[in-house]
Amino acid sequence: MSKKKIIISSSDNKYFFLIKELHLSLKNYGVLDEYDFAILDTGLDVKQKNYFQDNNVIIKKAEWNVEVPKYKILGRENLKTQVARAFLPDYFNNYKLYIWLDADMWLNDIESFYFYEKGALNDKLTIVPQSDRAYVKNANVEWLFGFPKKIKTINYKNISKSISKSLGRKYAFHSTLNAGAFAINDNVNIWKCFQKNIKLAAKKGRIFGTDQVALALSIYEDGLPSEFLPAYCNWMCEFNMPKFDSENGQFVEPYIPNHPIALVHLAGLDDIRLDKNILSDVETLDGLQIKKSLRFNV
Repeated sequence: MSKKKIIISSSDNKYFFLIKELHLSLKNYGVLDEYDFAILDTGLDVKQKNYFQDNNVIIKKAEWNVEVPKYKILGRENLKTQVARAFLPDYFNNYKLYIWLDADMWLNDIESFYFYEKGALNDKLTIVPQSDRAYVKNANVEWLFGFPKKIKTINYKNISKSISKSLGRKYAFHSTLNAGAFAINDNVNIWKCFQKNIKLAAKKGRIFGTDQVALALSIYEDGLPSEFLPAYCNWMCEFNMPKFDSENGQFVEPYIPNHPIALVHLAGLDDIRLDKNILSDVETLDGLQIKKSLRFNV
C-alpha cells in the first residue's frame, strides 16, 4: 500500500553502491517507514535491480520527457534524470509529497531532513541554495588593470547558455539552487512551471545543469512560492569540509552552532564517490584531527 509520500533518486550501474548507501541511510533512520523509495533507472544491471526489488524499492526506467537534440544525449542515458526529475508525478502518481535526492548523498541527521516535508506541504518548492557562511567562494573573477574584466558564476554560465545572456546577467549573483535535493507537493501548478522551464532550458543549453536552470527560473523569474532551507540541510562537502561530532557520531557544520547536517552531499568529489575506502582529514568538535570517510556506514 502506498505511503502517499515518496523519495526518488536515480542511478546507473556505476552509482549502485552510492544509491545503496543512500537507501540504507534512510532505512537506518526509519524514514522508509513513512516514505516509499523509488529509483529512476538509467542503467542498473539485472543483479542490482533485483537487490532493490528485494528491498521493496520501486524501479521505473527513466525516459527523455522533453525533446532534446540527439547529439547532446547520444550514449548518455544518465542525463535523462536531469530533465525527468521535473516529471516525477508522471512516473509516480497519487502521492501528496515528492522528495528528490541525488544518489551521491546520504542521510546523516533526521531532524533537519523533515524541513523538506514541512516546506513542501506548505505549498512551497523547498530547496537549499548553494550559499553559506562556510562556502567562501561564490564567483570567479578575471581582473584587468585592477578592474574586473570577467565575472563568472554558475547561474550566469548556465542561464546564459540555456536562455540568454541578458537573463544570465539578471540572475548572475542570485544564489544557485542545488537541484540535488528538493521537495514539492502534489500542486499541479508548481510541476507545470518546473516542466515548462525544463523544456525551455533543454532546448538550447547543455543537458547537464538544466534542472538547476529550470528551478532558478521557476523561483526567480516566475515567482513560484519557495522555502529556502539552510545549507546544513544539503551540505556540499566540495565547498567546505564538515566537522565531526564524535559524541553523537554525526557530521556537523564547521562553524558554531555546529548544527547537525541532514544530507551529506558528495557532488564534485569524484574520487570519494568512486572509492569508499578513501579517508579525508576531518576536525572533530574537540579540535582533534582524524581520518574519516565521508561515505555512509564505512
